[in-house]
Amino acid sequence: MQLRCFIAISLPEELKAVISGIQERLKTAGADVSWTRPEGMHLTLRFFGETDETGVRKIEKALDAAVDGISSFTLAVSGIGMFPDMKRPRVVWIGLKDNSSTLLRLNKRVEEELKKVGFPAEVRRFTPHITLGRIRSDRSMGNLSGLIDDMKDINPERFEVMNLHLIKSDLKPSGAVYTNLYSTVLNSGGYVNNRKETGHG
Repeated sequence: MQLRCFIAISLPEELKAVISGIQERLKTAGADVSWTRPEGMHLTLRFFGETDETGVRKIEKALDAAVDGISSFTLAVSGIGMFPDMKRPRVVWIGLKDNSSTLLRLNKRVEEELKKVGFPAEVRRFTPHITLGRIRSDRSMGNLSGLIDDMKDINPERFEVMNLHLIKSDLKPSGAVYTNLYSTVLNSGGYVNNRKETGHG
């Protein structure tokens, strides 16, 4: 069976509430954006697309190896923008600041361990962010750009990263349904095998 899955860092509910409040302000622009629901908010480290059960086991092994020796660390939500740029926007995002550079080190370790178990290296440069919404047309883009410019210096909201998760995404008419397949704890080498539905995105 093929599974559509990705590696991600989850966000605390308090932070999701803050981000939802930011979205509500951006929605006042009237732009044509498909906004991410709170259940779908996470920091993606690697997206795999379709992967079989054997691949999933390999990913789990890679995650356990990647976190070995890396302690929990703090990230801060910082800055809002659009990908690829403000002139040709497709995605509205909120950035993440990592003063300790642990996130980049962790991502590098994940990529190294995935390569050892047969997954090719990620071509795209890792840019830590949370997707706020996907732009469907250029309607009211001027209004949205203005709001983003006004909000780019938002107060940083900090949260602690203690786990990495392998998450399955099932695309349904009502939106994506996320199931947590596997969780590994930073700096422990241990794991939590937690197979449950984590929500709709």
